[in-house]
Amino acid sequence: MQEIIVNSVPEFVECLGDVNRGKRALYRGQRRDLHLLPKIARLSTTLPVLEAKQAMLNNFKLLSVPYLKEKPANDWEWLAIMQHHGLATRLLDWSVIPLAALWFTVCKPPAENQHGVIWLFQPNPEDYISTFKHEVPFQINKIVLLQPRLITERIKAQWGWFTAHYFDVDTGKFAALDTEAAYISRLTKLIIPPDKFALFRFQLDRLGVNSAQLFPDLEGLCAHLEWLYTNLADEVHGSEKYDLQKVFMPLPKMN
Repeated sequence: MQEIIVNSVPEFVECLGDVNRGKRALYRGQRRDLHLLPKIARLSTTLPVLEAKQAMLNNFKLLSVPYLKEKPANDWEWLAIMQHHGLATRLLDWSVIPLAALWFTVCKPPAENQHGVIWLFQPNPEDYISTFKHEVPFQINKIVLLQPRLITERIKAQWGWFTAHYFDVDTGKFAALDTEAAYISRLTKLIIPPDKFALFRFQLDRLGVNSAQLFPDLEGLCAHLEWLYTNLADEVHGSEKYDLQKVFMPLPKMN
C-alpha cells in the first residue's frame, strides 16, 4: 500500500493526478489513521453484535417514519439513511469527490496531535453490487461496494458511496478493507500532518468546500457560521507563514 504525505490542497490535487490517472476512484477522509472498518465494528454493544445491529435496524424502521420524506425501498436504503444520520451500521462512507473526503479529515483540529488520512480506493467491476438484486445486506460474504439512491440531501451533496462489510463468523469480527488481501494493492493512503489541518481547512473553504455545502441543512449551516465567527484550537492567527483570514459573509441589513 502506497503512503504519501501532502501539505496543502494544491499538493493534494497534484498528487491525485499522479496516483489516479483518470481511473474510477473513491475517497474517504479520517481525522485518525484507523483501519477501514464500519462504526458497528468499533463499538461495544449491549447484545451480541449481529443481534444489536438487527435490533437497531428494526427500531429505526418503526420510529423514523415521521421524519422521512420517502420510504426506503429495501434494507440497503434503510441502512444508508441510518448511516448518514450517525447510527452504527455495517456500511462505511466514501465519496467520489476527493475534496469532500479531505474536508471530513480536517474540518476539526487534529485528534491528540495525530495525522489525518485520506484513503483512495480503486474498485474493480466485481466489487460493485446492485442494491435491488441483492436485497439482503446480512448475507454478503465479502466486502462489496454500492451506491444508494440519492434519497437524502446529504447523500446527494456528498455523492456518497458505501462499502458494506461482512461479518466473519470464524473470527467474530467484521472485515477491514485495508487488511483484506484482495483490496490492499488498490488502496493509497494520503497523510495530512497535524500542523497542516488549519491550512487545509481555509484553502478548502475558499474553494467552496465547507460544512454548509456538504451538509445542506440547518445543522450544516450552523456549523459553518460558527466556524466563520470563532476560532478552532489550531487556528492561531499571526503564528503561521500562511494567511489564515476567514472570508466572512456580508452582514444582513436589519430593518
